[in-house]
Amino acid sequence: MLTKLTRNPFLTFLPFLLYYVYIILHNRQHGMHGDELRYINFADHLIHGFYSPPWPFVNLWNGPGYPLILTPFAWWHISPLYQALMNAPFLYLAVVFLYRSLCLVCKPAIALTLCVLLAIYPNALAMLALVYTETFTTLLVSMFIYTTLMYYVAGKKNYDLIAGLIFGYLVLTKIIFGYVIIICTIVLAFAFVWKKRAVYAKSIKIFGIAFVITLPYLFYTWHITGRLFYWGNSGGMSLYWMSTPYDDEYGDWKVPDLSNTQYPRSYKSAEADSLLKVHHAKDMAFIKKQTNYIAQDDRYKELAIQNIKQHPVKFIKNCINNISRMLFNFPYSYSFQDAGIGRSIVIGSSIVWAGIIAIIISLLNWRSIAFGIKFLLFATAIYLLLSTVLSAYPRQLDVVVPVLFVWFGYLAQRLNRVNIKFKGSSGLSENQPA
Repeated sequence: MLTKLTRNPFLTFLPFLLYYVYIILHNRQHGMHGDELRYINFADHLIHGFYSPPWPFVNLWNGPGYPLILTPFAWWHISPLYQALMNAPFLYLAVVFLYRSLCLVCKPAIALTLCVLLAIYPNALAMLALVYTETFTTLLVSMFIYTTLMYYVAGKKNYDLIAGLIFGYLVLTKIIFGYVIIICTIVLAFAFVWKKRAVYAKSIKIFGIAFVITLPYLFYTWHITGRLFYWGNSGGMSLYWMSTPYDDEYGDWKVPDLSNTQYPRSYKSAEADSLLKVHHAKDMAFIKKQTNYIAQDDRYKELAIQNIKQHPVKFIKNCINNISRMLFNFPYSYSFQDAGIGRSIVIGSSIVWAGIIAIIISLLNWRSIAFGIKFLLFATAIYLLLSTVLSAYPRQLDVVVPVLFVWFGYLAQRLNRVNIKFKGSSGLSENQPA
């Protein structure tokens, strides 16, 4: 019965596609909200033949990967509701590709269980009605997992090329992955020189292909900024807020006008705006003296590095708070907590404990773990490490949950059967006193 049910994952998970459509139609609010306006504006730029406004108004807050997906909607002036509806097939396909990936490393029963968990993952469902990059990014991550395992585990040729193409587009969608390419390639190059193993060269090839995909964008950013390997101007502000030295601030991102109006929007501390101005008004005035976003990004980085050097212990505390936000969605500066934190604690704790168990098992069996799994874990670890030093939310972790599920499934398949029942008789008859 299970074999018939899971033979075609496109049919198996089809009910979830319909469920996702319902969630979007039910939860979508009128108009555009938060980051949506920025993505849609970039899509509108693309249909008019440019991405960023010219110097000195250059704006490279995010890469062009997601705006490219939105260009048909911008061209035809289609409602944001229908743009949000694209998230339904994105998440559905992410689940399908995760299932196909898991079937390469574990039994269908394990694969089905983990895919259902992703299909009903509350954080993923919460993002469906928003025209944000996270659902599309989750799809790209699932596709990258599948093509990587097809190459390393199934031994299929040319899948390294496809994996590189997908990761390249992932970089264009989430520019932080550009730094993942650079760091991973450097580490793998040293590993190859040291150990002379072909698998390291193959991994470098995948990242090399991904980097080639990003070259047109990097050439464009060099052309309008005069800077090589310039991915975007959003990192400085995020690093600045992560470096805050004040005890009542936890490294979460705030808007430049210091009004404390961003997420989470409810339960604000009444004195938040005044405290933000006391702490940061001087820095913001220094930054706003610069007339363009690129120079402002430089000033943010300059102040952030200064804060980190002067208050290294506080920066470490902020990084720990950042990890807590990715896992549990708290703490936030000048914000009271709400009842939703309980759900976040359950979700985050499940990931933490499963991760701890998986780490222990992996370390005990490291030499026996397939290189394809190690490769995925390595890239994910670098991404999470980078996310830890920049202001993050749960969605920064959520996009790589498919990698964690593949890891869990791979280990579960290879563990000996766990039995919580006593072995044999206790040695006492029913009539004997204990």
